[in-house]
Amino acid sequence: MNPPAIYDQPTGDYGLLMNANEAWIAMIRRIPGSLHDAIALGLTTGVEIVVQKIVRLEPDFMILRGRLAGTQDTGRAILVPYAQLTFVAITRELKDPELEEIFGKAAPAAIADAPAAPAHAAPAEPVSEAKPETPPPEPPKKPEPASRASLVAKLRERIKDKQ
Repeated sequence: MNPPAIYDQPTGDYGLLMNANEAWIAMIRRIPGSLHDAIALGLTTGVEIVVQKIVRLEPDFMILRGRLAGTQDTGRAILVPYAQLTFVAITRELKDPELEEIFGKAAPAAIADAPAAPAHAAPAEPVSEAKPETPPPEPPKKPEPASRASLVAKLRERIKDKQ
């Protein structure tokens, strides 16, 4: 079962709507093989996968070689469902021309059509009602450490009670 179509942008010449899995596949296919070892995948669980090589892109999941971030277990075969992806990061620095070569130069319509903000305009501050200021609550104080003599006395009492 395929996820519902969620994107408004038509794909290709057919004018079909892209579903979420197809969008991930299309984006990952743009990344050249020479950069596969510089990809990190973020999952909905918070786990990050460091990719060594993308082996296959199936309709519902991808097969790759890699490791979990923070480990040194390289070369593991990992199957990742697209529904679990939250981001794809290229961990190597890419210059603007390289980025444009991979993903294209056109800015999204929403960004390109937005009017530019004047450089000298100060951000507007929200207007709030005058409230009497109350002092912030004091942080809780740490208990004083117990003295060695009192700890030894408590320990002796416990030993006495057990005998």
